[in-house]
Amino acid sequence: MIPLRFLLSAAPVLASAHDFSAPPDSSRQQNPSLVTRGEGFIRSPLNVLPNPAPPKLIRGRQNEVTIENQFTGTRYGVDIEVGTPGQKLTLILDTGSPDTWVNPTCDTANVPDDCRSFPVYDWRKSSSLNATRVTDILVYGKGNATIQYVRESVKIGGATVRNQVIGVALESHDIPLGILGLSPPIRGVNEYPYILDTMKDQKLINSRAFSMDLRTVDSPEGALIFGGVDTGKYIGSLAKLPMLPQNQTPRGADRYYVTMSGVGLTYPDGLVERSQELEVPVFLDSGGTLSRLPRRIYQAFASSFADTQYDPSTGFYFLDCNVADLEGSIDFYFGDKVINVPFNDFIWHVQGYCVLGVLPDDDGEPVLGDTFLRAAYVVFDQDNRNLHLAQAANCGSNIIAISTGPDAVPSATGRCTAPPPRPTSGNNNLDVTAERGPTATFTGVGPTGIDIGPGPVATRVSGTGPLGINPTGQSKAYSLKIDVWKAVVGALVVGFIM
Repeated sequence: MIPLRFLLSAAPVLASAHDFSAPPDSSRQQNPSLVTRGEGFIRSPLNVLPNPAPPKLIRGRQNEVTIENQFTGTRYGVDIEVGTPGQKLTLILDTGSPDTWVNPTCDTANVPDDCRSFPVYDWRKSSSLNATRVTDILVYGKGNATIQYVRESVKIGGATVRNQVIGVALESHDIPLGILGLSPPIRGVNEYPYILDTMKDQKLINSRAFSMDLRTVDSPEGALIFGGVDTGKYIGSLAKLPMLPQNQTPRGADRYYVTMSGVGLTYPDGLVERSQELEVPVFLDSGGTLSRLPRRIYQAFASSFADTQYDPSTGFYFLDCNVADLEGSIDFYFGDKVINVPFNDFIWHVQGYCVLGVLPDDDGEPVLGDTFLRAAYVVFDQDNRNLHLAQAANCGSNIIAISTGPDAVPSATGRCTAPPPRPTSGNNNLDVTAERGPTATFTGVGPTGIDIGPGPVATRVSGTGPLGINPTGQSKAYSLKIDVWKAVVGALVVGFIM
């Protein structure tokens, strides 16, 4: 997810707005029956999200946490518990924004009925709540949330993170679930301790690092492992890719950016086409349903399939759903590492239509979203500013803890073996420099009620907003003048929901 972030605070408490130091904790003991983790890592599954409503929600968004994969393969969630006693919630997994918050406003969500099908956090029932006076407005590419920060106990994958700063939404729009943010601080400096920071500080993990396995469209579960790597979930070696420095990213935001050196296709008959050498900065975002790439790459992919139809109102390229059953792949190159995304995973199946899983990047921030991440095993190492990539697979489970230092991520080879190679012939004839127009235009009625963003980014926020929880933890309905006390540097995009 990509939010444009404005940090707001009440003027009377401006001096202490970022005082998020944890109060003394008198309950450090853990219940062994609740801890399902190894030494130095936390494992949490990503489960299939139920979809009681018609398939209108198109959202993408992992100690091991279950990642929940909606049947359309477009929404990934994490089950957590908040408060004491713990209240079970489901949050969207987002590597494109750093903030974690709960309780979206369902009346103004893009899919209200779906929003209401999930439980909400009732702070009145928690004995571990410690509310602050600090509020924020998080403006995403699509949707926004006004939140009040609290300190709370958060249980993920069997481990309890105590006194974690999270947001409780006072108001939100176009967002049906809260968000578990795992990106670096977008401005390059932490404004408060995020989830990974607190996990490391409380020695639940050794480094600010996690691995993510979204799995394929046909798989019900993936996994998120804080502080660990599962060698039973990938093939071959993990390629270490340095994150781009903040001053080298397209719009100056500190994200999980790496350099993509090429793209290509492997056709069902074995023909392999590859582009010329490229240097395209792309960031990996679990909150993005589709990938967004430079327009000429998008056009080259679309022109490689027969009988595609272009929808000028959405930018979608519709194609025959039978293509998803063919043995072929969309290929992404990162130096010597190639990630092959099977057609079935790259094609977005929605409401009876099949859509090529890429849109043009018109905002200057190329994204590899869920249509790429379903085929990749990724380790996100914030401490060393590296991403580690391998081809995703599934041959059991063997979790190794991530340690500390410059070589914290283990260089263990994946236990899975690649399938026997098919006969191929290759060339470098995929031209991604040429401008290509569509050969046919879609004239029907496409999917409706969907939301893949990003929408327009707000550039100014002002006005009044309610404090839903006062610092004593008791409800008090009063308005608080919200003043922007920190200028926004440039048009930073902090996260987006698709």
